[in-house]
Amino acid sequence: MTALYVVYLLTFGLFVTNILASGSVWPGKWPAHAPESLEAIDVLDSGYPRGRGLRSTGRPCGPLTRELLAGVARNNTVLITAIDRLAWKSFGPSYVENIAAANITYWLVAALDPETSLTLGQLGVVNCFNAPKERLKYTGTDAMYHWGSHHWSQTTWNKVHVVRMVYELGFNIIHSDADVVWFRDPLPFFLSLLSGPAHIIISVDALSTHNNKGEVDVEYNSSPFTNINTGIYFIRQWPGGLAFFDEVWLPMQDKRIGHDQDGFNWVVRGGWFRQDIEPIAFIPPDTSLRVFYAAFSNTTAVAFLPSSMFGNTYTYVNARLWEKLEHPLYAVHWVWGGSTMESKRQNMRDAMKFHDEPEYYSSPYLITFDLRQLPMPLNYNSWRGTEEMIRFHVAAANFQLQQAYYAFAAALILNRTLVIPRFLCYCSKNWYQTQQCRINEETVTVFPFVCSLSQLLRSKRLQQGFELKGNTEYSGHKVYIREYSFLENPKVPDTIKTSFLEVVGSDSPRDGNLQPDKLLLSEEPATRGYGRRITVAAPLWDGELKAVLGKYPRARIVHLPNPGSLLAGFRRSETWRQFDEEIQKVVTYWCCRTPPDMESMNLTDKVQLVALPHSRYHNLPAIKGSCYLHQLGTINRTNGIIK
Repeated sequence: MTALYVVYLLTFGLFVTNILASGSVWPGKWPAHAPESLEAIDVLDSGYPRGRGLRSTGRPCGPLTRELLAGVARNNTVLITAIDRLAWKSFGPSYVENIAAANITYWLVAALDPETSLTLGQLGVVNCFNAPKERLKYTGTDAMYHWGSHHWSQTTWNKVHVVRMVYELGFNIIHSDADVVWFRDPLPFFLSLLSGPAHIIISVDALSTHNNKGEVDVEYNSSPFTNINTGIYFIRQWPGGLAFFDEVWLPMQDKRIGHDQDGFNWVVRGGWFRQDIEPIAFIPPDTSLRVFYAAFSNTTAVAFLPSSMFGNTYTYVNARLWEKLEHPLYAVHWVWGGSTMESKRQNMRDAMKFHDEPEYYSSPYLITFDLRQLPMPLNYNSWRGTEEMIRFHVAAANFQLQQAYYAFAAALILNRTLVIPRFLCYCSKNWYQTQQCRINEETVTVFPFVCSLSQLLRSKRLQQGFELKGNTEYSGHKVYIREYSFLENPKVPDTIKTSFLEVVGSDSPRDGNLQPDKLLLSEEPATRGYGRRITVAAPLWDGELKAVLGKYPRARIVHLPNPGSLLAGFRRSETWRQFDEEIQKVVTYWCCRTPPDMESMNLTDKVQLVALPHSRYHNLPAIKGSCYLHQLGTINRTNGIIK
């Protein structure tokens, strides 16, 4: 157990120390969207009622009691999150940090295993309790936490058991998965719905809403045709509540139909979830109620949370739905945004909502660069030809990646961390078909939007560090990345932001006979009011770039306005070939065409993106089940239908 303590304390570093050393911050001064860190919380300030769930105790979580719930609850409501050690490792610190930033005080974490309980105690989190193991059907453990695994599926059911335990003690419950970020306190919204007909108000896997601009209410189209997501839900106290848990939802665990979400969709939607299920949900004639009644519990009224106010990665990143409809954004559940845990965490970092240790912000020496865009056709957002849109998006993506190619090369040569720029996307990526480059026929997304990383690059590979394995020239050099919002984050010290060196190439043609000590042509103050700007005889080969920048080892930011014109490449052909091979491995593909389009045009569902400049295309690998944009001919629809 001592070893376990050491692992967790090393993982979270100065988390507790910084909390205890911080000064008090009055909660009312915290903007709802500010990325406040736990370091800013004075956990010893007893003047704030109920605190923020943190204090220096070092004790594990205690038992679930009515007294604990009553001491935390507001308006007889508690926000519950059940977490095991694997979920805590991925999302726990971020969850607690964002709860505090949203000024939510009525929250509790249910520790599903002793390791999580001990970790919470070590970090001073007192808004927690140990889930009673005797009330859980699954108490197993696993080393991996991934979608679809047995451990993952059964852990989702444990969350339902925990919610039921709290519910029986007489409280309204807001349930939240650990990978939900709360942007603001949802309690006023839920309390306003207590007098309405809905017993359960739950999030959905929708990418749009039928609610009007400025309309703050449950989803107008709360119908059983929509896939339900159990990441966020509100259950109020009502006479049939315990029966719904005991006789309807929880019995589905033993039927082995899947995870808790499958079970909920089954009992609530019935035949609308799977056609072979009887009965079906009842939709009342009065649509103003905005509810329907569960198939297997026809007295249980269900309503939906609009995906604008309780969003997902798609509505937050692609559609920016809450902005366009002027709806309050309460939370984002980071689904619909990449298939890996690394993608999810990167999306949270982009939003400045992921908890990283102080060294993440203070340690790196950075490369930044500007990004040029292909001109977008003026009427692009009204195009109906999906294939035409796909091809423009892929061309625009390749154009951006081919600039990043040289930035990655510079970062490798200089052994620096690369700040990913704001890539722009002109078509949404998904795991199945798009229509007019949008998903599920939604019409709100306006192009371009700022891409999430996984739409162009492989987050998992990049977070392991980009390197040339076995290469003798750059042995030990590894490029890590930072999110595009990194230098906007208040956690990054100003001493980094102002330690700035801009490197530009001369407008004059380079003299091919220049000696290394003549490559630096001039130095002057940077135009942004701080830092320096140097002009060099471009383009520079890798060794030359290393020699010139070696004169500025203390510059925390090396900025390249045009990396493609600054860097010529690698002198050693084998190093250059290996770089081409490795950089293409971190580039992803666009997906997916519709089956009718694939059939009518004899095309694959995917198009592989390319980072290599045109002059390096000879190093592109052959690919199966996909193709490159330059391999496509003209658009030829055999049936003449525009999709």
